[in-house]
Amino acid sequence: MGISSSWMRVAETIGADAFLALWRIADSDPAFRAGGAMERGYLQLRLRPWRSWERFQRNRYIETLAASGMSPSDIQAAVKLNLLEHISERHISTLMKRRSGGAAKSIRKDGDDDGGSQ
Repeated sequence: MGISSSWMRVAETIGADAFLALWRIADSDPAFRAGGAMERGYLQLRLRPWRSWERFQRNRYIETLAASGMSPSDIQAAVKLNLLEHISERHISTLMKRRSGGAAKSIRKDGDDDGGSQ
């Protein structure tokens, strides 16, 4: 039938039944036929890069740590230790502000609230 080696690896990884279910769903959904793909004899599957998923998960991890009261510097250390990724304290603070819907209050290392000044 001529299935590419990439799709064969997917089928081997997730199992033949799951692969066939994915294929059947994709074939029946008009969203996978965008851009005239079916006219050229194939379905168009679009996925974001894997790195997008990793970044999403990292950011949820940072939010969880921030919600537990950790400081940006402690979060930075935890991310480096547990995810083997360097991220600046400034970026962590930006993520914390974005998720809180405004200015994030930071907690000094001694545990006192500094009123949001960084």
